[in-house]
Amino acid sequence: MLDNKAQFEATNIQHAIIGEVMTSLKEILHSLTKTRLAALASVYKVPGRSKLKKGELADKLLECITDREVLKTTLLLARAEEWKVLKAITEDSVLQDNYVPYGYYAYWLEHGLVVSYFTDNKLYLLIPDEVKAAYAELEASSFGKVLNKYQLVFRYISAATNLYGAIKPGKLVEIFNEQNDDKLTAEELKALYEEFSGRDQLFRMYKGYLIVEDLVYSDEASEFKQLLEKMKGKSYHVPEKDELLKYSNGLYYEMNPQLTALRSYIIKELRPDPEFVDDLIDDIQLACSMEAPIQEIMHEFERRDIEFVSMEQVQMVVYLVTEAYNHTRLASNGGYTPVERRAISKDLESGYRAAVPPFRAQVKNQVISKKIGRNDPCPCGSGLKYKKCCGK
Repeated sequence: MLDNKAQFEATNIQHAIIGEVMTSLKEILHSLTKTRLAALASVYKVPGRSKLKKGELADKLLECITDREVLKTTLLLARAEEWKVLKAITEDSVLQDNYVPYGYYAYWLEHGLVVSYFTDNKLYLLIPDEVKAAYAELEASSFGKVLNKYQLVFRYISAATNLYGAIKPGKLVEIFNEQNDDKLTAEELKALYEEFSGRDQLFRMYKGYLIVEDLVYSDEASEFKQLLEKMKGKSYHVPEKDELLKYSNGLYYEMNPQLTALRSYIIKELRPDPEFVDDLIDDIQLACSMEAPIQEIMHEFERRDIEFVSMEQVQMVVYLVTEAYNHTRLASNGGYTPVERRAISKDLESGYRAAVPPFRAQVKNQVISKKIGRNDPCPCGSGLKYKKCCGK
């Protein structure tokens, strides 16, 4: 089985041009096969592309890729990790790294803004000369300020939908304006959301709410309805800006003292393998955030063949898992933990339970159809876990 580095390298080579490095976009395009040109033409929706000859298609793509407005839109839709790679390339003109995760630069490759070469056993990522020139023109304008606002709003939407599950646009605008000097209007948010929709996102607008994408995975939208019902009359927990924006990464969660205690106990008493236990803790935390029944959480131990040698061990693990659950931020609590919600609630019959994780009547219906699990295979095709690849 390939190790991480070998897998990264193999995936990168698969998508790279094998041969002499070229920096001119025109030369690069004319050197590509008709198949690769057709793929680029599809991304840019070049009219009449199926009828164009190879040279004509290459020239049309040159116009599209370097068009200032088209380039602006492409750049605005890029994500944080993709920007890191692009900036690393611009700093040194070329990035030589055989092991950069393919998912970090695939977007640029698919749009022709970055080209990858594999030559002399080395992988090179570069920005073609014509793209550099077009990008420099944008940088000389007010594009930088537009980009910063654009990315910040994107992070707020991602963070809010990850933490709360669903939030009214007006509430998001309120939170944004409380934490930033450069204010946001409801009209701006609507316009920006429409631009974000130019690329698949992990959030969407649904029945007047901004929601995390996997909240609605069937026509019945039962999870969405249940969340709104549980949220009735509850306020939102709004972390400080820096903490809130951490939730823009869908894999982020607070490693609170309760999870730390659970992790330490498992390593000491059950499985002295920190990396193995970290995966287990990831899945336990995810199950807690989904308000899974205690039996389902304990199944995480069973499916990993972790055996308990005494009833005392079972009782201790159940206690520690329960403590972890009670200190987990829940969308149904507006981002508050069960303990925090109990402390601020005036009505002890409000519907949540702080003593044990709740039991669901129909566990078989508890699915996440679109969300990528932390330990699932990465969708970029690297063969690694999502959290070890594009989810970093």
